[in-house]
Amino acid sequence: MRPTRVLYVEDDPALRGILSAALSKEPTIEITATASSAQEALSKTEAFKFDVALLDLSLGAESINGLELGIQLRNSSPEIGIVIYSQHAVSDFISNLPEDVRMGWSAIRKQSKIDIDYLTEVLKSTAKGLGTVEPEMVISPVRSSENLIARLSVRQQNIMSLAATGVDATVIAVNLDLAPVTIRKELSKIYQILVPDPKPGTDLRTTAVLRYLRETRTYDANFNEG
Repeated sequence: MRPTRVLYVEDDPALRGILSAALSKEPTIEITATASSAQEALSKTEAFKFDVALLDLSLGAESINGLELGIQLRNSSPEIGIVIYSQHAVSDFISNLPEDVRMGWSAIRKQSKIDIDYLTEVLKSTAKGLGTVEPEMVISPVRSSENLIARLSVRQQNIMSLAATGVDATVIAVNLDLAPVTIRKELSKIYQILVPDPKPGTDLRTTAVLRYLRETRTYDANFNEG
């Protein structure tokens, strides 16, 4: 299986060099191209094919921002995943996206200590059309410590996103390139988070899926009102 092809756009040359070098060491990631500006990034879509774009939100006073760039990239390459990588919350992240391009978007926080394994997982899952929005990246009362979805890991959120479509552990495993036994173990952990005090006779999977759908829909509704 070929590595995930990444377009990385960052106007800070030092960070761009450090993160590109770190990600290049990951066998499942290929930094196909980097760019320091939105204009440079758009020009490279004519010469390269990308699975996912890792975009800084702020690309300079004279440039469109990462969110606007992501929309342009998606318009020219409908299958590309978009990961907004920023130290600032993206308060209009969902509501400003056209409905037909909302799948396969993620927003994660830029930190001084980079977790390459985590970033790699987000890039790969976003390239497959899934999304990860960290609680810290959204200004919303729903994304709080009380929100159960915020307690799920990236992998667990991806698993629940697929489980909510009705597919079994084997199909989820194929979609996420994981072993079925790994999916079953993760589902057990998910049930403990989403259904912490099940009553006798409770169908854990059904209850967890319903709770996941309710909380994510509540989040979207509150977020779009903000």
